[in-house]
Amino acid sequence: MMLKKFFTLVLCLFFCLQLVSCANMSDQTRTRSEGAAGGALLGALAGLAVGDTEGAIIGALAGAGIGFFVGNEIAKRKAKYASEEDFLNGEINYMAQLNDTTRQYNQKLASDIRKLKIEADSLRASYERDRVKKDKLAKKKAALQKKIAKNNKMLKDLEKEYKINVAILDEQKKKGKEKDPQVARLEQEVEILKKNIEALQKNAQQLAEIDERLSV
Repeated sequence: MMLKKFFTLVLCLFFCLQLVSCANMSDQTRTRSEGAAGGALLGALAGLAVGDTEGAIIGALAGAGIGFFVGNEIAKRKAKYASEEDFLNGEINYMAQLNDTTRQYNQKLASDIRKLKIEADSLRASYERDRVKKDKLAKKKAALQKKIAKNNKMLKDLEKEYKINVAILDEQKKKGKEKDPQVARLEQEVEILKKNIEALQKNAQQLAEIDERLSV
């Protein structure tokens, strides 16, 4: 079994190397290929971690697709700038704006959640005492689910943005630029984004709990 896993991993590694082996690639093409290769390797390791050799191959293929998406997005963004320095400055500014918008969104959502909890508890108590009909809870639940859907979409978009910028940082560090001031600033913004995502996830959990409270 161990030998089988070893050969599977070797095969996945060979697949990854094939994705990045061409020396004549343009910078944008290499970015796409390296993204696919990195995703393939992570997918393969995830498959092997659960002891599933077939899962390693499936994981490699799925990871390659995700990695290519990230690499392709980075390549498209690079194409908008004349130099890598301009590209990094653009990402830093974009991330700073995104973090500010997310912070404000989280603050408002936290305030909304406090009000929603009070309203949901009041409605539930009134329903259990036969003071309101079931359809009133259903109406409130429908409005809440729209907010949950919006929140989940934002969370998904932010998680994608996080993956993209982590990949940008990894790319810069591979070039030996981990001490570059621009890379350091981008890394700070990525860490802030991570915390914003965690706050949004907590808010999402609280919204789900309120939704459950309104279920009858």
